[in-house]
Amino acid sequence: MKNNLRLAISNFIEFADSEWLEFSEDFVEKKIDKGDFLITEGDYCNYVGFIDQGLLNYYYLVDGKKYIRGFFFDNDFISSYTSFLLNEKAKGYIQAVENTSITLIHKTKIYQLYEKTSKFQQLGRMLTEHLFILVSEKYEDLLLKSPEERYLNLIENKPNVIQSIPQYMIASWLGITPEALSRIRKRLTRK
Repeated sequence: MKNNLRLAISNFIEFADSEWLEFSEDFVEKKIDKGDFLITEGDYCNYVGFIDQGLLNYYYLVDGKKYIRGFFFDNDFISSYTSFLLNEKAKGYIQAVENTSITLIHKTKIYQLYEKTSKFQQLGRMLTEHLFILVSEKYEDLLLKSPEERYLNLIENKPNVIQSIPQYMIASWLGITPEALSRIRKRLTRK
């Protein structure tokens, strides 16, 4: 599993074997059963995770209704970043949609590595920039694209979503009702 993480990180920056050994020595591998939580509202998030295998969903609960912020798949990084960065209680939930294995690195270790060499600071900056772009693209999609365009984009970029995730969750993530998603799917099958 660590090889997947090393490969993902190499998309941002290359580490020598000795640097990688130091970086990876404090990784914690964790299994999360379907339906269990990595983070719940009110927790403090002290880790950044890398999904080795599985699927997680990040959502908010408002007046008993789930609002899906995003899905995280194999080889994605995940954390409640606001909680992590600001040392605040998490406002949302990160839950396993299917059995998931994840590699975690603790905040303390990350900050120790930042102090040790600028290479780790560079990795942290590059990952943060990457996550900012992903969030910005999601907001732009919500503002600039129709629900049908967002759905087609989802099918094109994450075809495994359709099989792995219940339709009501996909609808919430797209910012529409399950009924609206059903109508979109019917229209598309007629084309």
